[in-house]
Amino acid sequence: MSRLTRILLGLVALALLVAGAGYAWFRTSGGDEVAARVADKLETALDASCRVRGAQVLSTSHVLLNELACTFDEGDLVGFAATELDVRLDGPAFGSLPPLQGITVGGLHVRLRSLPGDGDDDSGDDDDSADLSLSGVAASLAGRFVRLHERLHERPGGELVQRVLPRLADGGWIRVERGTVEMESPPEDLPLPEELSAALDRKGDVLEATLVSRLSTGGTVTASVVADPEGLSTATLGLDAVDLLPLLSRTRVADVRAGTLTGTVSFAAGEDDWPMELALGGVTVSHPFLGEQPAVLPTSGAAGSVALSDDGLVLRDGTWTVEGVTGDLDLRLGPLDGDPAVALRASGDRLALGRLLAALPDSLIPGGWAEEIQGTIDAHLAVGGPLHDRSDWSLDWDADFSRTVLADGELAAQVKALHGPFPHRIPGADGAPTRVRHIGPGDPSFVPLSGISRWLRAAVISTEDAGFFSHSGFEVNELKEAVLENLREGDGRGGSTITQQLAKNLFLSGDRTLSRKLKEALIAWRLEEELPKERILEIYLNIAEWGPGLYGIQDAADHYFARTPAVLKPEEAAFLASLLPSPRRYHGYYHGRGRGLTRNRQERVQQILATMARLGSLDPREYHLARDVDVELAPCGL
Repeated sequence: MSRLTRILLGLVALALLVAGAGYAWFRTSGGDEVAARVADKLETALDASCRVRGAQVLSTSHVLLNELACTFDEGDLVGFAATELDVRLDGPAFGSLPPLQGITVGGLHVRLRSLPGDGDDDSGDDDDSADLSLSGVAASLAGRFVRLHERLHERPGGELVQRVLPRLADGGWIRVERGTVEMESPPEDLPLPEELSAALDRKGDVLEATLVSRLSTGGTVTASVVADPEGLSTATLGLDAVDLLPLLSRTRVADVRAGTLTGTVSFAAGEDDWPMELALGGVTVSHPFLGEQPAVLPTSGAAGSVALSDDGLVLRDGTWTVEGVTGDLDLRLGPLDGDPAVALRASGDRLALGRLLAALPDSLIPGGWAEEIQGTIDAHLAVGGPLHDRSDWSLDWDADFSRTVLADGELAAQVKALHGPFPHRIPGADGAPTRVRHIGPGDPSFVPLSGISRWLRAAVISTEDAGFFSHSGFEVNELKEAVLENLREGDGRGGSTITQQLAKNLFLSGDRTLSRKLKEALIAWRLEEELPKERILEIYLNIAEWGPGLYGIQDAADHYFARTPAVLKPEEAAFLASLLPSPRRYHGYYHGRGRGLTRNRQERVQQILATMARLGSLDPREYHLARDVDVELAPCGL
């Protein structure tokens, strides 16, 4: 029998012993003698050292004990004390002993040596060698759930109910109105009960118990159980703004700086499902992929029924919610006896995309930009893989944007300004100050699209964005691969179309973060809505970097070939296009050192020419003349 169970039975037995001694006995005995006798009975019941400072018999059915305390030599519990114990019987205690009507415990203080059950858990979570990875934490939590599931299905507590029922009147109760808890040498930052209140009520042959505890780290936990002589019937755990930090402090799952958990989890005997509803609020996460500053995520939650299946754990009839927008959720974790894998499917119809994006922190998506998105989408997402090996994860999604439109706003105004000439800051080479260049007629470095070799345009499109004239800002498959690689490696990846690259070059930094990718996607969408493809390509070619301090095709054509952009040859165009993925590095290899193109770079030029021919940008005669022609560079002037 657990120590806490014995305390509960001891309190009931004590009340009956006190009142059952008889009203006449109390009237003829002094307070000290009564207190000593009560303490003696309590020591016997609890196997503890106890004392009671005083006792008052207020009537034949009402007794008041003052300053009661008990200590234990071993076990989790050091001891407990109460300033007052108010005992009421269901009738006068003369001949036969009536059952207990109620006990009110005031000023309860409990002192612990350790958390109850710490020594019984063989999960190894507190071992320094415990696996704190995502896989290890998930496996540990799943194992705890399975053990708890099996234990509760045995319907424990029946013996306790059978002992209490004869001693507690129907409608009787036990109350702890004010309670505090402390622990000797508590684990750092571990959520411990700090203040508590409790209630036990008898209703027929059923006992209902509730414990409410305010945690030392913040938040409140409420545990409610219903039991009958057969054992536990139902149990519910409620969480109200429980601090997430202590729950995650001993894991390496994520760098969470703040956040709370609110919700309920329920159990019913004979049922395999555990209904649950959980919500995260104020979660602040720090990760380089999210940006330089910690990101405060929107309030989000999940609901459904957790069940144990042959393959592991499954969430049935699940739903997800983000700032009031909701959809369907299916989540599976298993197998539990090996390397667990997770499979998540989320979907939603007529989702308010602007509202979802506006819920993100401004560091990820400025709220004003998100509000420009009007309408709803249908979306479906599937992601998962082994928790111990993210390199083997898979990802797929699809979405219908046909019911969305872009309204006027701050971002719209910035993009509309790109129809005409606009100022653009050009970074200086090697720490030189930035320069301002006007992208439009009147600036000597600007070249209209009609003044750029058609082969240069074709070479850039073939290498950077073959679907440029057919997509609406981004290629879905490329974006999927980019996000999947981010999931697998935990770092940013390219996967950008020409429109996305232009969005980055005009409005964003080069940081490889989720923040930049989200902003880049929205800007690209807006660029495609506001500008013709030709203008997008014209701006891109006039601001793209082609080497250290070389921005725009005018500077590039002059530096590498001493030509104007209009007369670039196919092989020269192919070489310039080959520089775009890493222009500064490639410039140093092939031009800055004065050694010319290597064999590998000449082969790359030939590959681009072959792609141009395959796409129809070079006719057979033009391709034949350009094949196997070595690219000759002008002397480097840098």
